[in-house]
Amino acid sequence: MKSLITDNHHTHYEEFLSPTECEELAELALREEPRVMDIDNPYRDGSTYDGLTGQYLVYNWLSNPHVQTLNIPQRLFNLPDLKNTNHIAVQCWMNILRMNERILPHTHGDGEDSYSYASNIFLSGNLTTGTRYNDTGWIHNKLGEIHLCSNRMEHSVPSMLWNEPRISMAMDIWIDEDAIEDVKTSRDFPNSENRVIEFWRENESSNNRN
Repeated sequence: MKSLITDNHHTHYEEFLSPTECEELAELALREEPRVMDIDNPYRDGSTYDGLTGQYLVYNWLSNPHVQTLNIPQRLFNLPDLKNTNHIAVQCWMNILRMNERILPHTHGDGEDSYSYASNIFLSGNLTTGTRYNDTGWIHNKLGEIHLCSNRMEHSVPSMLWNEPRISMAMDIWIDEDAIEDVKTSRDFPNSENRVIEFWRENESSNNRN
């Protein structure tokens, strides 16, 4: 099956989350940071991300009871990019960047990996730090806006120059059956039973594997 995602795919939608929801999620990330950081992570090494970002290998924030009340997976199904899929697999993590911290240029996949969407939602912090995407260059962040790009799209966050932490939610989203199966069974995708959660469009199936 040909992937619906192309190498240069990049869209964005304002107000995916409301200002109140962003504030609640930012507070949750700060409150839960010590607990999530204490989760044993045998996959973390010098090549992985620092801080809370690095715990994407062992904790999926969509399993958090408070995050579940926001019904984020069903909101994803409502986006035009996902109109042709009724089944997705999602890996979700939080990023907290403090003074002088940054996220270096990177992609979420290469030619050997199944296509997926790399997604991020800005939750809190100074808007001028921004994000850089390979296709658009540097852009300002907007509260609650979601960006969806191909896992081949390089992106980064420049050094944080403000006292207030920069907090965002990020997701990898697999949208076709072959890609979902690859993620679930690949030996190169460690700890997938904890990293990835499957969801079905509510009007298609009441099944939801958490």
